[in-house]
Amino acid sequence: MGNLQDFTQALTHWSFGVAILIGLVSSEFSGAETVAAVFLAGFSSTISALCGSVSNGSDEQFRRKRLSNTLYFLILWLDILTNLVAAATCARLASATVDYISKGHFREFLFGLEQHSLGEPWPDVLGVTIIVVVTLLFMLGLEKSSTISSLLFIALLCNFAFFTTIGSFHTVTKFWKWCESFRIHSYRKIIRAAAICTYAFVHNIPKTEKNHCLKMFTMVFNPLIFYTVTAIIFSLMTHNRELMGTAIPLVQVFENRDVDWARPIIAAFTITVVCLVLTDVLPAVFSSFMKLASKEWRVFVPSILYQNKLTGAPILAIFAAGSLAAILAFACPLSHLIKLLNTSSMVKCVTISCQLIFNRYKPEINYDYLVYNTNIHYSKLNNSSVKTTIQSKSQLIKEKIKSIFTSKPHYIHRLSSPNNMCQKLTNVTENRVEEREYLLLDDYSNKSLKIDLAEDTSSENDENDIVFCSDGEDSGSSTDIDIIVEEYREGLKVATVGKFNERRPSTKFTSIIAVTCLVTVITSSIVLSLYVLKVVNTVWPSIVGLFVPVIILTAMPQNTVDKSKETVIPSIIFPSCHAVSIVLNMVLCSTIIMDIWQGLLFWSVAGLLLFWRCDCCTCEGLFRSNKISAAASNDDPVLNQKECDYGDTIFITR
Repeated sequence: MGNLQDFTQALTHWSFGVAILIGLVSSEFSGAETVAAVFLAGFSSTISALCGSVSNGSDEQFRRKRLSNTLYFLILWLDILTNLVAAATCARLASATVDYISKGHFREFLFGLEQHSLGEPWPDVLGVTIIVVVTLLFMLGLEKSSTISSLLFIALLCNFAFFTTIGSFHTVTKFWKWCESFRIHSYRKIIRAAAICTYAFVHNIPKTEKNHCLKMFTMVFNPLIFYTVTAIIFSLMTHNRELMGTAIPLVQVFENRDVDWARPIIAAFTITVVCLVLTDVLPAVFSSFMKLASKEWRVFVPSILYQNKLTGAPILAIFAAGSLAAILAFACPLSHLIKLLNTSSMVKCVTISCQLIFNRYKPEINYDYLVYNTNIHYSKLNNSSVKTTIQSKSQLIKEKIKSIFTSKPHYIHRLSSPNNMCQKLTNVTENRVEEREYLLLDDYSNKSLKIDLAEDTSSENDENDIVFCSDGEDSGSSTDIDIIVEEYREGLKVATVGKFNERRPSTKFTSIIAVTCLVTVITSSIVLSLYVLKVVNTVWPSIVGLFVPVIILTAMPQNTVDKSKETVIPSIIFPSCHAVSIVLNMVLCSTIIMDIWQGLLFWSVAGLLLFWRCDCCTCEGLFRSNKISAAASNDDPVLNQKECDYGDTIFITR
């Protein structure tokens, strides 16, 4: 179960590929084009997954309405769109399957009309009903668990095994004839077919502790086997474009081959797979809503974070996610949903690549900004907070005790060691408080210092101790202190040599260069996409515009291994891999984006307006004020009410 949880996201993509995407591509294109498109989409998705497999430590950093955080928000916002469209696609696919098995009687019962390109009912009342039922289950306390992932994996294997086994006995085309048709007429058709089945592959490989390379290989190799076998068997069972324009070609192909007993079985497997995927996609949507309503983002109102006391479910977030998915399932046709699903995922991959390149070359964080712009308020110290402070003090004491036995660095001179120096100077300060205060003053030469030798026998035994003498030796003592300070500084320099400037820090100039290179890469990708669409006839400016920025980014001294963000790909090919990912995703996206660009633009603009709306009014209508009067008394009820606010709390004893 634990290992299966690492493949939860992969199971969602595999289910879409086996249940709908590969069948739609195989019904519209030839078998040769489908197989080539599968490998092209797999290569593009694998590059994007390797580039995006970075330990996400940026989600915990402080968020403000800044331009550098806009890409972070767009990544999260596009991920919400992808999951919403995936939920609506699952609902419409289940509705189309039920309508096909009932031979249209269920659609007539629900007053639906068949008027779209793939023949699915509209308005889709059954699809809305499926989403409403799943939403109510989550409101009542249903949670995403390993049991659902196991059921999805079993249903997916049964669907694939049943189709390949039964379909291989009902082929209508001989293999040698299929090999004769294995001729690719246009590479533009392959690119379009690859764009339609891009979502069938994983775009982000999660970090795992055990067998990471094996799991990564499994996530890449398994879908290639699934989709290639499915495409070959489907192309052998049908003629070219025989089932074009159908919503569920993998189910209807058995009707064309007169295998009526297999239709309800494959339909039952299809409905089971898409309904289980729906229970995996909706939690990702409302969890993203809760993240946007948290104190780090503050894009949504904080009331979305409300959780039921009995079930612990975020009811308002679940309701918002279910409502948006139901609206998409009711109004949007399946053909548009599939194009929007693949387009949003590819645009998200492009945004992730741009963000990761900018992170490597952006300037260092200004911590003063983080200090002076935090929401800090003061409250009374409760008994529980006193216990926590006592526990923290005890932990600090334990750490100090453990640090005594840890290995320490060796220094050139024993006296110049920071530990020795601190210990000697603290011993002298404890024994001679008043005498050393005059040591650094100008009038010390006019006074004499009398030291009781009987009290300082311990310091005389140590040859490295500092001894303060009377009037005749005051200049020598001050000289000794100057020498000790110099040795201490030299010891620090020697001890830390080679540790500074391991990675040359990025500056504002390097970030400007990185942004300029990114803009050049994106512009070149757009020009290359226009060449694929036969809008322009020259391709060499785009190639030059791709190679030059990659060479500049690779040659920059900041392109070294960052220990805080371990990447899978080597540092020397980091810019080139991201550039390839941007180019492939934009070229594939350009073939299908013209049909659904209005919806993608509307969603992006709406998200940016939500992200930037609070700068002028500081959200005083949405969030309570964190300002507290410093003269409030101990029993002030305002202090007690502020303890549950969203700002950071500083406890002060009274």
